[in-house]
Amino acid sequence: MSHPVYLSSSTLPRMPEGGRNEWRGFFGRGGELEANAFFPLFWRALFGESDIRHARFIDAYDIDDEDSAIEREECLEEFGADAAYPYLVIDKATALERLATRREAVIAAIGERYRPLYEGFEAWTASGFESHILLRTQGLPDAADAEPWLRAELASIDRLNDKNVLDGLMSDLSRRDADAVWQLAGIGASPDDAWPTPALRALFPDPRQRKPRKPQTQQQIEKYERLLAAQRSSKPRSWIDPVLEWLAVALAAGATLGTYAFTRSVWLALLVFLCAALVLGFGVAKLRGPRS
Repeated sequence: MSHPVYLSSSTLPRMPEGGRNEWRGFFGRGGELEANAFFPLFWRALFGESDIRHARFIDAYDIDDEDSAIEREECLEEFGADAAYPYLVIDKATALERLATRREAVIAAIGERYRPLYEGFEAWTASGFESHILLRTQGLPDAADAEPWLRAELASIDRLNDKNVLDGLMSDLSRRDADAVWQLAGIGASPDDAWPTPALRALFPDPRQRKPRKPQTQQQIEKYERLLAAQRSSKPRSWIDPVLEWLAVALAAGATLGTYAFTRSVWLALLVFLCAALVLGFGVAKLRGPRS
């Protein structure tokens, strides 16, 4: 189930207010990142507990927006006019200072291999956001009760020397299907200043976007079968093969000589030899079986 949270560019030092019709000019100014019901580590490096603010649920919809009228009425029925939820907001200059100050501690905690991703996130933050950065949490299923979670996540950024703090994250990053960009910094949710950059995506590929192996052509299949047949034919014979062959020869010769001794007939002896050779040859082939 999707419970999106967004890291959004803003020109306001607070959440837009629907009572002032401020959402109509909010989108399209700078970039936006998305995560799903979690607070990516690099986002945490932007904020402190003092950046927690509160907004009313009803203010998520402009009062004069006819397209949102039904959602606004449903919001009033579910939450009332005054119910609020916590969010985060910070001016970009302070956020960039925090990213720089926390850089080495974060990289020491997660590993040097993620330095390009962290530094890329710093550069993208500097260019992709307007004067303020807003963490919109309304999409959480328990948004009204999210403040303890937010405070705990923000406090953890200053305790990265405690390995238990990042146990879950490091376990997720170690999985073969892990997307480090998604786990650490979220994914771009707007066409402006796309995140991650192509250079970073080349360093940290998305396992879901890996190209499937191309199916083999008929020519390749036939070539493989010929190679396999050649390998089988070139395998050394088992020691039992010559034993079975010599035993068959002895039995056929014995039957032939015995027939001639009793009948003194060359033609009858030759007929017995041919029959014995045929039967014994078939028997030896069955006993040997395929040598694969």
